[in-house]
Amino acid sequence: MELRQIRYALSVARERSFTRAAERLNVSQSAVSEQVRMLEESIGFSLFRRTPRGIEVTEAGRTFFYEAERVVGDFDSLGDIARRLKRAPSETFTLAMGSGMAQIVIPKLFHAVPDSLRTVRLDILTAPTRTIFALLAEEKIDAGLAIESDPEHVPPGIVFEPLAEAELTLIAHPAHPLARGTSAVDLGRLVLEPIVMSELSVGYGRVVHAMFADLGIRPNILAVADNIETIKVIVQSGRGLAIVPRACVENEVALGVLRALPITPQRNIRMNLYRRRHALSRRKESHFAVVRAALVG
Repeated sequence: MELRQIRYALSVARERSFTRAAERLNVSQSAVSEQVRMLEESIGFSLFRRTPRGIEVTEAGRTFFYEAERVVGDFDSLGDIARRLKRAPSETFTLAMGSGMAQIVIPKLFHAVPDSLRTVRLDILTAPTRTIFALLAEEKIDAGLAIESDPEHVPPGIVFEPLAEAELTLIAHPAHPLARGTSAVDLGRLVLEPIVMSELSVGYGRVVHAMFADLGIRPNILAVADNIETIKVIVQSGRGLAIVPRACVENEVALGVLRALPITPQRNIRMNLYRRRHALSRRKESHFAVVRAALVG
């Protein structure tokens, strides 16, 4: 039994005609008849019978063709899979980034990736800064993007280079009294306001906490979340305020579900590209250089 024989027989069954099947297959009618005959000899029963009205499929033939359709479909899908695998990247480069950074870095990154990393699948995951450091130390990722951290919070063997700065902004529900103004909000006015914070010891959560400490006040912390998306949802509920990188909330501000207000004293935070000190493989080093160039440019 050959796949060609099955295809020819299926075509006859669909067309209910050897002549039309041959035309569709672009072969001679005799070739179709011969392949069907050989198939019937192989399986031991007739697939078709001739009637005054033309060709009909036998009862056994209907069952056979039901399964044959599935088998041929599976075979054809193998070809699609093989073609995809042929074009698929042969290796991966894993990049982790802090919460809320996608709006800042993804447009830059994917502007360069399709042309520069054709043979590489870029795996991207989002994680808190502390987790990014741990994944780098455990060699589970190739690079990490995170907000600046004190050196003592960066594990040994992890190095970084600065990429860009992002402005911190106060976000509020549009109905909040502070959202009605247009001037910068003095940080001291927030001492009694419920504040939603990021993790306090690393990343921009540490920076925000230090901003209050520099004024000799403690923030009234309503909640601590490990990602900006959760922080934004809490603020959208009208329960509190938060201080986050402005670029992380541009979409919500444009939709009118959040207000972004400047703060005084104004503060920027720096994004860093982290990696292990020791060299990656030669190919991954070249991939790292492409990612770095895309983010710096």
